[in-house]
Amino acid sequence: MARILRTTGITGRTRLLLSVLFLAIGASGCASFKEVTAFASLSGNAAGYQALTRDYVGALERRKQYQPPKFHGELEALTMRREAQRSSLDVLQQTVADYMQGLGSLASGEIRTFDRSLKDLSASLNEATLLDRNEKQAVGALSTLLARSVTALYRQHEMKKLIRDGNQPLQEVMKATRKIIKSGIIPDLRVESAMAGRYYDNFMLAPDNPVEPVAIALGKEAKAEALGRIESRIQGAQRYDAVLEKIAAGHQYLYDNRDMLGNDELGRQFKQHISELRAAYRNLLDVAR
Repeated sequence: MARILRTTGITGRTRLLLSVLFLAIGASGCASFKEVTAFASLSGNAAGYQALTRDYVGALERRKQYQPPKFHGELEALTMRREAQRSSLDVLQQTVADYMQGLGSLASGEIRTFDRSLKDLSASLNEATLLDRNEKQAVGALSTLLARSVTALYRQHEMKKLIRDGNQPLQEVMKATRKIIKSGIIPDLRVESAMAGRYYDNFMLAPDNPVEPVAIALGKEAKAEALGRIESRIQGAQRYDAVLEKIAAGHQYLYDNRDMLGNDELGRQFKQHISELRAAYRNLLDVAR
């Protein structure tokens, strides 16, 4: 570079300023965001876990075997409630996945246009009946940030800006998602477990049933299997909540230390958050198998 500057007749002072500028650009271009990339990729995959909600709605068909036909109408009403929960969760999960894709794109340098239509988002929010006004505003805020930021050319500056402006609505989205898991899905699964237990107990302990050791043994085995499957679903919901907690904590750490982005020290410290998130996600996948 010095040779080029000498041959162009640039003065010494200008040469020095340009040298500093090129060094600054080079340092910025060499900054490593691999930990942020890893966190964003892992968070996007983990937050988008949908097996929980798919099974949660489908479980109502299983409940019909535990209750007389006269109660099936209540199950149909509950189906509508769960569909509303799934619509709300779908919006929240997709919003987090989109945000993490945008953050990962900035961190990796693979700048991509955010292609989720804000009009489509509005339609999805109308279906998310369980989300309150503040929660819907948080979803909209994150999506608007992505529409503006992911196409930017200045990675480090835009990454800091995205993390700075995105942290508060992201935390709101994560909080809303966890609320549905802890206040909706897990309690309903516990109700299903109680219903299944009563069903098999009534079957085995009915006073007019003859004492049949083989039938009793088979009934106990069927009860244990049914309760075990439901308990696995409860554990899956709890572990998914733990994943969301780790994502929220990891992003909060990035927010608190955003001025250190690209710094090797931040990368070393942030690895612990990535390791904890990876372990939580692995535990979720283990119970889902």
